[in-house]
Amino acid sequence: MSKPISETPSLSDRVVELELLVTHLARDLSELNGVVIEQQKRIEELNGLLLRLDEQVTRLGDDDEPRDLLSERPPHY
Repeated sequence: MSKPISETPSLSDRVVELELLVTHLARDLSELNGVVIEQQKRIEELNGLLLRLDEQVTRLGDDDEPRDLLSERPPHY
């Protein structure tokens, strides 16, 4: 069932509504872009940390001295 002519929005009303929608979408897009940029920075920080930890683990594993795990005291003693 179609709306009566008196309830049909005018062309200018429709344009205003579309302009408002575009404005809101542009703001949302800008906010999302900011979030993505911050996430990328955090990912790069975490990748750097992971690389440093990997290097530390590799250096610890390269010890030439064999360990006797049975005679080592746990850290809580």
